[in-house]
Amino acid sequence: MSGRIHVDFDATEGALLRLLGLVERRGFAVSGLAMRAADGRFTLSLDVAPRDPARRLDVVAAQLRRLVDVRGVSILPPEPGAP
Repeated sequence: MSGRIHVDFDATEGALLRLLGLVERRGFAVSGLAMRAADGRFTLSLDVAPRDPARRLDVVAAQLRRLVDVRGVSILPPEPGAP
């Protein structure tokens, strides 16, 4: 299922690379990305699509929550008109 993942995380060295790497390794393709920074923290919005039907957004969200710098993860439905 395609969707949008919002991740709030601390602005530490390598944090963004760890987040994106985990999403890719868990079988999701990133089709869109937006990021905001404020007060030493980042908010990352990822539009993702599974590479095969067995992949689940809730599983990758749970794995993201376990990363050291992550403060919060939420899943939203895809934007209208998104691939």
